[in-house]
Amino acid sequence: MLPTTTICELRTEKHLHSCVGLLRSAFGTVAMDFGLTQELAPTNAAFTTMENLQTHVQQGMALYGLYCDSSLIGCVAIKKSKGNELVFYIERLAVAPDSRHFGLGGQLLMFAIDTIRKGGGRTASIGVMDNNERLKEWYRSKGFVQHDCRRIAHLPFKVCFMSMELGNVGTA
Repeated sequence: MLPTTTICELRTEKHLHSCVGLLRSAFGTVAMDFGLTQELAPTNAAFTTMENLQTHVQQGMALYGLYCDSSLIGCVAIKKSKGNELVFYIERLAVAPDSRHFGLGGQLLMFAIDTIRKGGGRTASIGVMDNNERLKEWYRSKGFVQHDCRRIAHLPFKVCFMSMELGNVGTA
């Protein structure tokens, strides 16, 4: 059963600071599982800094926090594609390690999809580590389809790109 939660946009320095801690904790478990270090993958969310997060927000990334009572337990970011105004990227979807397996990731994903749809988006796109089969399967179960997989120069792994046409959305 889902705990009672609220989602709101994170804009203040205090909120962003809390989000940095959440991202480092949530993505840190994945970094550990896959042997990622700051030297190998400095742009991975496990190594987020306040300055980095502020820059992304200033460049148009909308960041939302999932709260249970007054505790930030999850987040998701949405960014419009520069090349196609109908495509939006879902990024930094994270749930605190001790709050996982309660459906909160799905709640954040559905919130992001609904927000993208309300903003005129027709396609939601994500990028995940290609060797993270569990995460890819989770996104597939939510309706995402893989459309590309390639090596990015600054990353030590291939990135799997998946998308969902929003006209086909059921329940995430």
